[in-house]
Amino acid sequence: MAARATTTSAAVELAPGARLGIAQQIAAFIEVLLLGIWLGAMIFFSFAVAPSAFAVLPTRELAGLLVTSTITKLEVLGFGIGSVLILIQAMTWSSRLSAKSVRIFKLLLIAVMITAAALSHFWVSPTLVSLRAAMGGHIDDMPLTDPLRMQFNNLHQYSVGLMSAAMFCGIVVLFLTVRSWLVMRHNPGRLTTAETEPG
Repeated sequence: MAARATTTSAAVELAPGARLGIAQQIAAFIEVLLLGIWLGAMIFFSFAVAPSAFAVLPTRELAGLLVTSTITKLEVLGFGIGSVLILIQAMTWSSRLSAKSVRIFKLLLIAVMITAAALSHFWVSPTLVSLRAAMGGHIDDMPLTDPLRMQFNNLHQYSVGLMSAAMFCGIVVLFLTVRSWLVMRHNPGRLTTAETEPG
């Protein structure tokens, strides 16, 4: 009877942890899914959409318009997903087994990704559109030494750099995210300690 009572008591004590485990699984799925969508969209845009647009469309002006329209949607997607990822980090902060420094590092990387999207959306992309309009849309007809053409090319490099930085940060965040959830999955007994101790 005593053994049975002990088993029943242990089952009652583990029940809240089991429910929390389900919540963590849902959070992990959403987090990895959103990171995959955001990172996948950036990679697909960089290696498929943009090169294909300039290779298939009859003029570079049309290709530029398509790329600008697509990257604008990608930037807005980044704002939304980045905000949700930060919210998930805040909601699951105390239940993660990774070191506090790692969690802070992840937040900083996500912030860098959002900042890159914001700089592209509010500075680089509008300026590129304005420069394209100032050159009459015929960028390739302008000499390479033209000030507007030089400014356009420099800003285009900034755009590529911002996208590359965001993709690199996204890869690191995805790795750290999967690693943190796997550590939690294989160390369920440490959950209580992670919840009760700071960091």
